[in-house]
Amino acid sequence: MDLKKYDKDGNLLNLTKAYDRNDKATGSNYYEWYKNDPTQYEPTADDLKCELQLNLLGDFEALSLRPDVKKFKEEVKTTEFVPYLRREGVSNDREGILLVGLEGDKPTDSLSRPEAMKRAGRVLKETDFNTPTSAYSHFESLHPILDYWSGLGRTMIVKTNKGGWFPPHRDSPLLTRDTFRVICFLGNSDTNSYEWWLGDSRRIIIPNTTYYVDTTKVHRTHSWMNNSYHLILNVPKTWENVIKLTSILENP
Repeated sequence: MDLKKYDKDGNLLNLTKAYDRNDKATGSNYYEWYKNDPTQYEPTADDLKCELQLNLLGDFEALSLRPDVKKFKEEVKTTEFVPYLRREGVSNDREGILLVGLEGDKPTDSLSRPEAMKRAGRVLKETDFNTPTSAYSHFESLHPILDYWSGLGRTMIVKTNKGGWFPPHRDSPLLTRDTFRVICFLGNSDTNSYEWWLGDSRRIIIPNTTYYVDTTKVHRTHSWMNNSYHLILNVPKTWENVIKLTSILENP
C-alpha cells in the first residue's frame, strides 16, 4: 500500500499541495506582500508590548497547568483521529482531532490552516478558529488547561506515530502574529520517545507537562513510538493572556 496516497487503514488521503513560498495564504514571501500592503505588517503598540513580555519568559518554559492523565487515557480510547496535513508524495504517519475550529466544524474536519483554507476558500488567521467542537467537551481531562485562557484560537490534539515528524519550520514569525503557542505533551510522550528540537537544541520533555513554546523560532519534531499525543493551543495574543501566561510559570 502506498502510504503517500493512503492512510494505514487504506483510506485515500486528502493531500495538500507542496509548500510554496509565494502562496499568500500559506507561504512566507513577506517582503513581496509588504511592498503591496505595508499596513498589515506594521506592529501595533500592543504587539510590541506583548512580544517584549513574551521574550522575557524564555522559549520553552514549563507551566503549572496539568491534565487529568487517568481520565485522558480513557477519553482517547473512544476518539477517532484523522490524518494531519498530508503532503503530496510524502509518507508521514501523524493524525489529529480538532478541539477549537471554525463555526460548524466537526472534530474530524481538517486541522491545519492550509487544509482549512482550502475548504473555506479564504485566508484564515489562527483567531478565526474560535468555536469549540464536540471534542472540546469530550476531553474533560484537558479543561484545566483549555478553560484557563480568555478564549482560544485553533486548538487540537496531534497524535504522531512511530516515524511521524514535522520538518523544520516557524509558526507566524512576525511581531504581528495573532496568537502564541502553549503545548502539553500527553500520555507517555517524553524526551526518549518524542524529539522536540528548538533551533539546534533538543529540549527535555516531561510527560503530561504543559509548556509555553516560542514557535516563532525554527523547530522540528520526530516520534519514536506510536500514539505520542500532544495538545496544541493557539492562545490569542492579548495583554490579558500574556499576563495569565506569566502568572503560571513553573519557575516564576
